[in-house]
Amino acid sequence: MPTDEELWSDDVSPAWERYRDRLFEAQRGVSEWLVDEVDPQPGETILELAAGPGETGFLAAARVGPTGKLLSTDLGAGMVEAARRGAAATGLDNVEARIMDAQQIDLPDGSVDAVICRYGLMLMPAPDLALQGARRVLRDGGRLAYSVWAAPDRNPWLSLLAMAVVQNGHQPPGDPFSPGGVFSLPQPADNVALLEAAGFDDVRAEELPGTFGYESFDDYWTIQTAVSGPLAVLISSLAQDEVAAIRSSLLTMLEPFESGGRYELPSLAIGAAARVSSP
Repeated sequence: MPTDEELWSDDVSPAWERYRDRLFEAQRGVSEWLVDEVDPQPGETILELAAGPGETGFLAAARVGPTGKLLSTDLGAGMVEAARRGAAATGLDNVEARIMDAQQIDLPDGSVDAVICRYGLMLMPAPDLALQGARRVLRDGGRLAYSVWAAPDRNPWLSLLAMAVVQNGHQPPGDPFSPGGVFSLPQPADNVALLEAAGFDDVRAEELPGTFGYESFDDYWTIQTAVSGPLAVLISSLAQDEVAAIRSSLLTMLEPFESGGRYELPSLAIGAAARVSSP
C-alpha cells in the first residue's frame, strides 16, 4: 500500500499542477515566511524537500540569483516534472529538479546552505530521518525552515472533507495522526523536539494562520477533491450516489464559513526554523 507521502506526491500531481497558482497563493504567506527564515543569499545552494510543483523554492531561487542554485526535489516523478515546467515558465535557469526521497537525501555532506520544506515533513513516515539528513547536508551556519499543519480543528478547509467522508461510512487510508499522517506534527513543541533531537541549534516554532477562499461550494469541491491526497484518491473511486451523499454532508458542515455564496475557511500551519551552528 502506498504511503500518504506517495499518494500526495504522485497520484494527485496533475491536479496540483493544474491548480498550482491557487494552491500557492492561498499559502503564499507561509512560503514567504519559510524563505525569509532561511534568508537565501546570492550564490548559495538551496534544497527544497517534498517541493511539489516547486513554487516555494522558486522564491528562493530568485534570491540566490544566477550564481546560486535551487535543488527542487520530490518523491513523485509527476511533481518533479511539474516543477521543471514551472521553473521554465518562470524563466528560472538556476533550478535543478530531481526525484529524491527526503528520508534518504542523496547529497554529499555539507553541500547546501539552506533547506526548506512546505507541508511535506508531516507526510513522511520517518520525519526524524529527513531532519537528520538535512542536518548532514547543511554547511556550518546553514539554515532550515519547514511548515506542517496544526490540529484538524484549526484546519476545517481539509478536516471537514475528511469528516464528511467518514460520516458516510468510508475510511480514508492511513491514520492522519500517526507518523506520515497529515496531522502528525500538530503542535509547536512536537517540531521543536524533532529539530533538537536531529542536532539543530536556535530552534523555534510558531503558529502561522491563514485562509483558503473559494468562490462557491462547487469551487471548493472541485479543487479539494482533486488535490487532497488520499482523500482525493478515495473519493474518485466511489460510486455516484456515495459521492452525492458526501457532498450533501459537507455542504451542511461548511455553512458556518459561507457568506454571499463564497466560502472562507481558516487554516493554521506550524512554522519551524533552526540552524547549524558554526564551529
